[in-house]
Amino acid sequence: MNYWTAAKMIGGGNVHRGMMTIRAPALGWKMARKKHHVFAEGKYHALGVIGEEFRELEHAVLHESDERQKDEALDVIATCIRFLCDEHRQEERA
Repeated sequence: MNYWTAAKMIGGGNVHRGMMTIRAPALGWKMARKKHHVFAEGKYHALGVIGEEFRELEHAVLHESDERQKDEALDVIATCIRFLCDEHRQEERA
């Protein structure tokens, strides 16, 4: 699948909206890697990091602004992307 097709699919038929939706998590992932060079040390630690980010999202949904909710959702996405990219595997960092 090429980028344009993915953007159209993610944007519900709107390529521009899909591109913006793809861009936001990509930037969040970049910022997360810069801030936290080591994501997690193993899969269980990674699961804990993802869980903590999800709990922060839950708190934001219950008590904070829409903007803060979206920021926390992006943090959850960034940690999940880091998991999918195997950044929690110690042997590959050596």
